[in-house]
Amino acid sequence: MNIKFLMSALIIASILSSCSNMGSGMKKTINGHQYKITEDQPGETIKEGQYAYFTYKVKIKDSLLYDSESNAPVIKAKMPKIEKKDPKNSQPIEEVLTFMSKGDKAVATQELLPEFKKQLGLPETVQNLDFEIALVDIKSEADYNAEMEAENKIKSQKMEELKAQLPTIEALAKKTLSDYKSGALKSKIMSTPSGLKYYVHEEGTGAQLQAGKKAHVNYYGLLVKEGTKFDDSWSRGEVFSFPLGQGQVIPGWEEGVSLMKEGSKVSFFIPATLAYGEKENGPIPANSELMFYIEAYPAAN
Repeated sequence: MNIKFLMSALIIASILSSCSNMGSGMKKTINGHQYKITEDQPGETIKEGQYAYFTYKVKIKDSLLYDSESNAPVIKAKMPKIEKKDPKNSQPIEEVLTFMSKGDKAVATQELLPEFKKQLGLPETVQNLDFEIALVDIKSEADYNAEMEAENKIKSQKMEELKAQLPTIEALAKKTLSDYKSGALKSKIMSTPSGLKYYVHEEGTGAQLQAGKKAHVNYYGLLVKEGTKFDDSWSRGEVFSFPLGQGQVIPGWEEGVSLMKEGSKVSFFIPATLAYGEKENGPIPANSELMFYIEAYPAAN
């Protein structure tokens, strides 16, 4: 993977004008990015072709724009050959990593060019993006490949385990929908002011799912009126992960999943106004009430 960072222009544009706050004692990389090693552990620095296991944060002064750990516990990337190039086309992270050994931490800056600031609507007083980088581990290509092979075996096993759960999940979801439509669940259904209704099969004991962090779930979706399935994740054998609170799912999901804790199992009954409204969406007719049976998992799983 190439070491690049991506961020939303809307997030950047919302940050108040400020200047870099990196302090003194900075050095420069081959392409002019300022950096400083803030924690220096003994050991050899990483070499071209080795794999860097690292995390990073992007800030403007004290305002956090992005934290890589919100998407993955650690980034794994093969170190490229670092060469002199146009600073516009260089990234400070990969260049600063070449000065780091396992356990080191560093800060770095990337100067914001006028055209970049103009494109994103940033004030002129914003001069730099600030980075905080931590090199967690260094692995050879052979060790990295062995690790990936082991991880893929585990993923394959988990995929088959999830697929095997489908008949049980399908029966549970359809029974829940039948009970909902017959009124058998009436006394157990809870609702929110928006019109979202839900039934808790099992309350989790893990952390509350929060906006700004990734939710990891499996789901089984049914059309309430027709009683037919339109989508599910169990048949794919994959956990569905998405950042909560960023509008990447329907409003009923945003509200409903935010009510869950890790380990919870909940059926949501989502009115069309919180789903796809008057628009047809694939197998979902316009103005459809939807039911989703959802299980939420810890990030570690």
